[in-house]
This record gives sequence, C-alpha cells and structure tokens, in this order.
Amino acid sequence: MLKKIFFVSILSVSTLFAFQIDEKLDATTVQELGLTKDKIYILDFFASWCVSCKIELPLISKLNNQIDQEKYKIIGIDVDKDLDKGKAFVEKLQLNFDIYYDNKSQLISKFNPIGVPAIYYIKDLKIQKVIYGAVHNIDKKIAEDIKKLREL
Repeated sequence: MLKKIFFVSILSVSTLFAFQIDEKLDATTVQELGLTKDKIYILDFFASWCVSCKIELPLISKLNNQIDQEKYKIIGIDVDKDLDKGKAFVEKLQLNFDIYYDNKSQLISKFNPIGVPAIYYIKDLKIQKVIYGAVHNIDKKIAEDIKKLREL
C-alpha cells in the first residue's frame, strides 16, 4: 500500500510541471514547433526503443497521407538521447511527417508525458487531449479525434 501511495505521489508531482489539458502552449514551444492557430496539430512523442512506437508510427504515417494538410499537421517528436539513433529509426520507418529531434530533452521536459508513445492534440495553441501508451489502430483513433476537435 505504501508503495502505491508513493508512486501516485511521484506521478502527481511530475505532472505539476507539465502542460495540462486546456493549457495554452508557451511562445517558445509554439515557435520551436512552428505552430499556428489555424491548424490542429497532432504531436507524437516517440523513441527508437519503444516497441509500441514501432507499431504505431507506420500507421500514423499512413494517416498523414489521408488528412487534409491545410487543416491538420502531424509532428513527431523523437526523444532519443542519441541523435543519430533517432534519425536512423525515422529513416528506417520512412516516416512522412515532420520530425523534431528532442535529444536534449527540451520539449519532453515541458510536456512531461508519463511514457511513450504519447500523443497530444493541439488546437488554438492549447492542449485539447492527450493519449498515453499504445492504442490499437491508432490511425483510426486519431482520425476520429481530429474530426471531433474540428467540430469544437
């Protein structure tokens, strides 16, 4: 029981310093990622060592071919510490969306997800929704989610 309380306490403290749902992103993050108010963004935090990421990223790449690029933009955020390893991983998977290499942990420290994969939906430069962990048919889930976000 004590271990459970400790884990929940640590998890709660770590999220105090993370972007939260309905929170507007700071100007530095907006500028680093090149975000604008006129699009819905899907930010996908991933790493080469993440087994679920290896499964999901090709599906997200497939989805990128199907979405309206004028309304939506997918940005992958590779969190590998070794830049060359991250680049090799992206090249191997032949990802077709923009990649931000966060090998110095600047972005992941701001978002502070509880793990990878982690997907953040950004609309009007605010976090609208977050998905942590593996999701079966992630491409279909994202397509459903962005359609709902567009209607808001």
